[in-house]
Amino acid sequence: MMVNSHLEIKKKSVSLSFTLQGVLAEYSFEETKNRQRANELWRTTCFELFLANSENEDYYELNFSSSLAWNLYHLSSYRADVQEVQVLSEPTIRINKQENQFQICLELELEELCLEQFNLYNVASILLTKENERTFWSVKHEKDVPDFHHRSNFLKIT
Repeated sequence: MMVNSHLEIKKKSVSLSFTLQGVLAEYSFEETKNRQRANELWRTTCFELFLANSENEDYYELNFSSSLAWNLYHLSSYRADVQEVQVLSEPTIRINKQENQFQICLELELEELCLEQFNLYNVASILLTKENERTFWSVKHEKDVPDFHHRSNFLKIT
């Protein structure tokens, strides 16, 4: 499986897409439903974005899935004090699935956050196999065990 991502951060919006190429029949993708906020998306196939500022311990985590479920969290420090962030408008999530390619795109207006404050990010995905095994994909892994939240796995926003 090959996983590619594209992230675009503007002054008040985030656009993130993932393209998966390979034998998709080996993986489980939830059926598209109604767009809604949900927790614990990591238990199935999901896609994630982490945003942080190197001067602070807090960071944000955005999750979304092929079911159109999504959520945005603020964490005060490493995996601590998880709080849902209220947003003015829900994200747009688009899906394009073909035999050997799956693409999911999310666009979210975030007037609540000054996106220019962030200088670190991590983009990651969890792909659930048909045998219920989670596989972990990220732009960077520093440890043997995937930990998308750990700052050593964040990259600088350029």
